[in-house]
Amino acid sequence: MNVSHSISTRSPSKVLASATTGAAELFSRFGGDVDRIFGQAGIDIDETADPVNELNLEQYCRLFETAASNTDNETIGLEFGRHFQPKQLGALGYAAISSPTLSAAVRNMEAFFPAHQNQTSFTLIQDSGVLWLSYHILDPRIENRRQDAELSLGMFCNIFRSALGEDWSPLEVRFEHDGPAGGGAHSAAFRAPVRFGRRTNAFAFRRRDLDARMPEADPYLFSIIRPFLEQRCQKLEAPEDFATIVRDQIKMNLSSAAPIPQEIAKALGMTDLEFRKELKRHSVHFNDLVKAAREELALHYLSESDMPLTEIALNLGYSELSAFSRAFRNWAGMSPQRYRRLHT
Repeated sequence: MNVSHSISTRSPSKVLASATTGAAELFSRFGGDVDRIFGQAGIDIDETADPVNELNLEQYCRLFETAASNTDNETIGLEFGRHFQPKQLGALGYAAISSPTLSAAVRNMEAFFPAHQNQTSFTLIQDSGVLWLSYHILDPRIENRRQDAELSLGMFCNIFRSALGEDWSPLEVRFEHDGPAGGGAHSAAFRAPVRFGRRTNAFAFRRRDLDARMPEADPYLFSIIRPFLEQRCQKLEAPEDFATIVRDQIKMNLSSAAPIPQEIAKALGMTDLEFRKELKRHSVHFNDLVKAAREELALHYLSESDMPLTEIALNLGYSELSAFSRAFRNWAGMSPQRYRRLHT
């Protein structure tokens, strides 16, 4: 993919201060020294009062890591996410709950997530009849991110519960970081099996869940929020951001054949001409994005599922296993069979 800048040379990643709503109260409830926690994280607590203030994402992640240490509660991020309601997320949360269906809510969150937090992947991945909502910070400078991952998946699950009811639970939850001793608190919090040391942070759910109506659907409210989110997306946009959006749409549309540009343009609400102009403006090539999407999904399928190789090939849009095997050798320098043996 022809991307002109490395993430590591760009400005610091940002997140809106609304993501800290209720954090000080939680830290205090668990016996934490709030001023010390915010101070060690490098965040002025007064800056969190305005939900649209931008915070440094690395400092935000450090805030919860520091809180875990200060309160001697290694699951404080998990606790924060469990009780964090969509409206507390600010504009992005209101965009979700004002959508007509859960499907529209997730699509709007995917489209506007860069407005809330940039240099982050928020996307859906198809896998053997279920869908995974995946969340992954792309900025390699942010190394300590366990608490953020746990609180974020908790937040996202609550958006699903707002449509499907409090009894809803994901099919499975996965985290990038290694599991703590025991790990029972995580399974209890999500009411689902939880696995650690995976390639991304994600939870699985049934496709039919997306058909649920959002109980607080409000097209007028959404029409007010949308310009703010669009403006922020434009402000924060970078070549990687558009490429990520397109690649994620390609992943959602891979089946027995690779999608064509017109299909992805339609999914993004663009004309074919508009889509091609955007690709050119961002110096990315559609075929490169198809290749990147296939490679990412291939690694996911091979390391995290027991899906037969022939089925993986078909899910990636290859007509036969041999074509997939040749492509995979070009990506990874080894056969898919050997890769699976080494990574499972």
